[in-house]
Amino acid sequence: MKLNIFFASNIERIEFLNKQLNIKQINNIDNQILFSEIDGLDSLKFKNNFGKIPGYWIETDFSKTKSGKELYARLISIVPADKRNNNVFYPITNDLSLRELHIGWTNKYNFSIKDSCKDKWSLFFKELKSHMKYERMDIVFSGLNLALKYNPFFLKKYRRYYLFEELAYYYEEEGNLTKAIKCLRLQGMLNPKSIEPYLNMSSFYIINGLEEDAIQVCKEGLKKSPQDQYLISNLIIALSNIGNHSFALIFLRKALENDNENKLLWKLMGNIYYEIENNKDAIKCYKMALSIKQGNDEDVPGFYADLYSAIGACYSEEEKYDDAVKYYKKVLIYNRNDTYTLLSLSQIYFYYLKDMEIAFKYTKLLVDQVPDSGFGQYQLGLIYFDQGNLEKSRWHLYKARRLMPNYGPVHDAIDILKKSSDLAKY
Repeated sequence: MKLNIFFASNIERIEFLNKQLNIKQINNIDNQILFSEIDGLDSLKFKNNFGKIPGYWIETDFSKTKSGKELYARLISIVPADKRNNNVFYPITNDLSLRELHIGWTNKYNFSIKDSCKDKWSLFFKELKSHMKYERMDIVFSGLNLALKYNPFFLKKYRRYYLFEELAYYYEEEGNLTKAIKCLRLQGMLNPKSIEPYLNMSSFYIINGLEEDAIQVCKEGLKKSPQDQYLISNLIIALSNIGNHSFALIFLRKALENDNENKLLWKLMGNIYYEIENNKDAIKCYKMALSIKQGNDEDVPGFYADLYSAIGACYSEEEKYDDAVKYYKKVLIYNRNDTYTLLSLSQIYFYYLKDMEIAFKYTKLLVDQVPDSGFGQYQLGLIYFDQGNLEKSRWHLYKARRLMPNYGPVHDAIDILKKSSDLAKY
């Protein structure tokens, strides 16, 4: 006969052994036989879980003797049913109400405002992490709110409030933005000096098209950290998304007065100028960002690739194609398979510089990298047509049509190809 007994803390477990089994010297080693010389008891083990239920467990294995049966009956009469075996409260369904969860956990752990037992709260946190492992997120959310009620200082210690952030990402992916934001607000309440919750909240709002809310959150966060470049970045993105470019530029100019060597701010200003089709000023800002050298430059290759790509786009808009090519090629130093850059180079060489050999080179690289690129297949079809290879042109144009059935130029190119094929018969 075996009996597994749950305790919410190691202190409670030790007191039980002292009082009920008169065991005074105890070695706290999990999953090892501790005692085998108690009358009626074959073995006793400490365990850190029973099944999937974490806890400070005792596993008792009783002998089949009269004394074993008597000891088993005595412990059964002493230990409440909800502290034995599978009867211990461990919710595995999200169907329980908040009230049911709080009652179950309060009874299980004997929570109170005055109780700050380290073992008990560590075990409860371990249970919440186990629920998160199995994606019982509503249970985790309810548990964290219970901990917030009874022992917020526990959540503050060792940054345990990070679980709120993990929950926020989960709820955001599920489309439950309201709950995601609530998690971040609770995280912010536990860590009032941090701007992370503001950054995450504003990002969530921007992703979900709620720019006005994002702007308000960014402003709140910037009161705590006026120079935080990531909050500034989110603010500028939100302002740009709603077309408020004037205020974005005013804000950036003011920010640059305090931090003229911030290359991210210069890049953001360049983005705004590009949005309003002021390519010349955009190029100046991007080049200013490039001119700023910092100790960690080697850690941000993607940042410089973005700058070169942006300058290339501006020069292309200004019809300065040689300059555009120069900067697009710099992007390939960082990422030789960048599909946007390969397509841009292909189009410039094909349409404007009239160098079909180089246009073919970049288009082929693009199609080899992404065979399902409709624009790449279309471009390759046009190049083969220009070379007079109608069979290969047809193959790539038809594939482009399958990939982009609603793209009109593909249909126009196929019509021209058909007419050329008909003429070639005569």
